[in-house]
Amino acid sequence: MKAKWLLWLLALVPLAGCRVVLPEHPYYNAHEVELLTPTASERWVYFYGDPMTVNLEGQTLTLEPGSGGSPWAVSGALWVNGMPLWRELLPPVRPLVRAGYDPESGRVVVEARTALAASWYYDGAAWYRLGGYLASGKTRTYTPRPAPPVFGRLTPAENRVVVAELEARARGRRMAVFERLLPVYPGYRFVPAPWVYRRTSLRIQTEVPVEMAPETPSWRVLKRGGYAAYRGRSPLAYLACSPKGVARLWQLAYGAQVPPPPPPALAPGHCLAGFFWGLKPSGGYRVEVLSGYPEGRVFYLRLRLGRPAAGAIVTQALTSPFVLVELGRAPSEVRFLDAKGRLLARAIAE
Repeated sequence: MKAKWLLWLLALVPLAGCRVVLPEHPYYNAHEVELLTPTASERWVYFYGDPMTVNLEGQTLTLEPGSGGSPWAVSGALWVNGMPLWRELLPPVRPLVRAGYDPESGRVVVEARTALAASWYYDGAAWYRLGGYLASGKTRTYTPRPAPPVFGRLTPAENRVVVAELEARARGRRMAVFERLLPVYPGYRFVPAPWVYRRTSLRIQTEVPVEMAPETPSWRVLKRGGYAAYRGRSPLAYLACSPKGVARLWQLAYGAQVPPPPPPALAPGHCLAGFFWGLKPSGGYRVEVLSGYPEGRVFYLRLRLGRPAAGAIVTQALTSPFVLVELGRAPSEVRFLDAKGRLLARAIAE
């Protein structure tokens, strides 16, 4: 029955105006991976497809089926001039990325001067994923999460060979591996050109120094309540980094109270961030801070917005829930996010 359905669907392809393009024989695919180490740059290329002869800048590459016996061999790949892959050794290139390990917190700091697609950490025995995309010029602190590495566009078989090679080179020491967003070298000019040419670039840091990770700037919930003077219905954010700004923010929070409590005296370099959820029809609404972290000149605060449970006994008066957070630094902007990371409100420093 499944075969009949498949034939019926294939018969519809011409009717839908679609055309399946297949490579002409003989053809081949090339999968390249750059291994950029402190001592050398290596380019590995695996070939798949029909046995044939390929020219590379005057060199003849004979692609033909081979057998195992090499730790670099990949099942299904053609051998190149009697070797399981094409391999070229080149001088080392500038790393542009580095990692440091903090033994007290167990975190890893990554500084990137080139865009990264993903970062991985090997502690000498097990692999950990650090994170995904990291823009050039950024520094980020990661808490390693146990996970086997999956590099770029490598096939599972190629990935296993590369991982085994990296572990052998680590020799039980700490190592960081960064998948670059773009390769370092231009692609090879094979003649004839491959049907598919995949490229992956890995920067390998063979020694990860032990160093203290930078401290996360402090923050603390200063005040939280349900009866702000703010009477708008949309969420509002406010960032005060001057005495005048703090006074205005305090007025939004306590201007309806008689007499209002005195505003706080912030330490030098500290700021006060406020989030006002807006008017609510009853009590039972509350704002809680889940986490806070800086990224460049922006400080992010992730919130949980609580609502009254169905059937709960709450006041039927209008309420205006809010939270005030003291920041141990002076960002240029604050962004309040919900529990799923969606933007609720943002404010520029007053």
